[in-house]
Amino acid sequence: MRREFERWMVKKERKKPNTAYQYAQSIDKVSNHYSNHAQRNVDLYRILDTDMLRKIKEDYSLHGKFSEFGGKGNGTIRNAVATYYRYRVEWALNSPIAVEEESVPLDNESKVSDDELTFNLSYERDLQSSMILQINTLFPEYQIFGGDTLEGVEFAINGKRIDILLEHKERSELLAIELKTGIGDFKVFGQIAMYLGLLEERFPGYDCSGVIVCGQVDESLSLACKMSDRVSVKQYNIQIVLTDHDPSRP
Repeated sequence: MRREFERWMVKKERKKPNTAYQYAQSIDKVSNHYSNHAQRNVDLYRILDTDMLRKIKEDYSLHGKFSEFGGKGNGTIRNAVATYYRYRVEWALNSPIAVEEESVPLDNESKVSDDELTFNLSYERDLQSSMILQINTLFPEYQIFGGDTLEGVEFAINGKRIDILLEHKERSELLAIELKTGIGDFKVFGQIAMYLGLLEERFPGYDCSGVIVCGQVDESLSLACKMSDRVSVKQYNIQIVLTDHDPSRP
């Protein structure tokens, strides 16, 4: 849905590609912010109910209960939510543009590769949202950089984006978290090492370290991490709990 939203903004509303990208990123930030306050995972890209999206849009409007967050980036967040609401209303009405976007691949990419990419990105967003809700449990000594503003979610620095940036509650320490839904290899180590270098330049008074969170660990990543004690690796496990449904209860 995110890729289609970006295309729609460029094609329908004549927004610049960079603006479309920023708006699409903002929707992810709103999803994380809203999830944090609702205490449950909410992904705006998966919401089909336009009435619910309208309510969320109003919450982040100039006079909504999340107006302060909506005003971040000179109103970029608020404008992004309003734009996404317009897109979903048009999409729900089966507009010609929505149909065209679904049927025509971008840049000669096959539909299979698009579907796979969408699945991976969606899964990574779910992992990110779940971790954000459990930061106090997973990293009890840290908090998300920027507090309630969630500035540390997809923290932008020198044209790069750190998945989650945490700050120590008492000491001048920063912890960069890089998420990998599949197999983490040495390339991920190089990526997070670059982030640490950028953070040290931006925050010279802070001690910076990193954590790679992945589903599986490639041997090359294990070898790379032996060269530095500032980067650690953690594997995540997804647990599914099933409960019996009682048909006598609504």
